[in-house]
Amino acid sequence: MANKIIGYVFLFLGVIIILWGLWFSYGIFTGNKPSPQLFAVDTSKEVSKKDVSLFQNSDLNEQAQNQINALLQNQLGNLISGDSMNKILNLTAWSIFMAILVLACGKISSIGVQLIKADPKKNA
Repeated sequence: MANKIIGYVFLFLGVIIILWGLWFSYGIFTGNKPSPQLFAVDTSKEVSKKDVSLFQNSDLNEQAQNQINALLQNQLGNLISGDSMNKILNLTAWSIFMAILVLACGKISSIGVQLIKADPKKNA
């Protein structure tokens, strides 16, 4: 009889934690709740403002390379902002955490079902 009580506790505990996690995730992905902030990428756009005029140095190849690097850094900074990168990283980490939580609680519920189905006459 004690095995069945423990089995029901495990079963309901696993299901309740899974449902809580799904409800919390639904709130995060719909924007009703803020996501946990695990990562913080620097959002300031610090592009090096070098003077790359053609009269500064005599080496034109180096100046062209500096201009191309500055242009690429500026365009990449505009394409993927730090805030969107923070959101992507935080939501990915939350999804991985929830997957682990659901798998672990599924195993707890499975153990609960096994305890409920256990025949005490076989164990005696």
